[in-house]
Amino acid sequence: MAAPSGAARFSRVTDRLRGQPIGPHIGDSMPRLLMGPVMEIHFQSPSEMVSDLSGQLDGGGVVSFRIDNPAGLRAGDVRTIVVHVPWLGSQLRLTGKVVSRESVSAAATYHVAISDGPHDTVEHLREIVGRVRSGALLDEAREGHAEGAHEISTDQRLRSMSPSLRALLAAKANAEERLVLARDPDPRVIDFLLKNPSLSLDEVRRLAGRLNLNQAHFALIARNPAWMSDESLRLALARNPRLPEFMAETVLTPLSNNALKGMMESMNTTAGTRRVAGRILQSRGIVVAARRGH
Repeated sequence: MAAPSGAARFSRVTDRLRGQPIGPHIGDSMPRLLMGPVMEIHFQSPSEMVSDLSGQLDGGGVVSFRIDNPAGLRAGDVRTIVVHVPWLGSQLRLTGKVVSRESVSAAATYHVAISDGPHDTVEHLREIVGRVRSGALLDEAREGHAEGAHEISTDQRLRSMSPSLRALLAAKANAEERLVLARDPDPRVIDFLLKNPSLSLDEVRRLAGRLNLNQAHFALIARNPAWMSDESLRLALARNPRLPEFMAETVLTPLSNNALKGMMESMNTTAGTRRVAGRILQSRGIVVAARRGH
């Protein structure tokens, strides 16, 4: 495969080439489409693929995407389109044709319609999206690993999956699978675990101490009033060195005076968390000297 000559973002077209409006761009952090003699489409996760393609594939019309500022692309051009499906370890080679130009200004925008390739078809793409959306992809992964080895452990089965597939599974994982996935270093897995409707409070408490939590994870936990009513969970969050100081006040304010004093005197809390605990105590008329050396 030829190396791509440049990169451009693409977005889904909601009108299937019959008019406006055009859907918003997806993903600003990195290109989703690599431009070159072969156009390569990269989705960051199965859920992103479903979100971007399911509407068009369900409608039965032309599947297309938009390219802004294309280098060397002209109306009528036909290119090979490679859709990467890393969680299945495969790719689809389809055909793309430039079918319209949205602007005549220097910042040109084209629509590229996807059709069947020499071997793969749009119907194959529709099947993959359908399997992801229905959960069949996860069931196939579970059954395939179960049939492929004798007495394989849950840990071995999950770690043999691709990272994207483990993240997708996390949102629907059972208790045994969640126990393994909670130790996964991939932040995406934690994100989907926190969205699993079967996640117990005990599991959230354990996740709250993980050092790979990021700001989005803390925000997800903080938005759940049932979780945040638990003082043990709040203490676990407060002791996590990754807790941003601007979020610490939300976590610490409902804590008892004794718990806040413990935060102030603990060797296991950050300077930022201790400052917040001190301010809250001071607002309650309680002054506690910080631990010497802090």
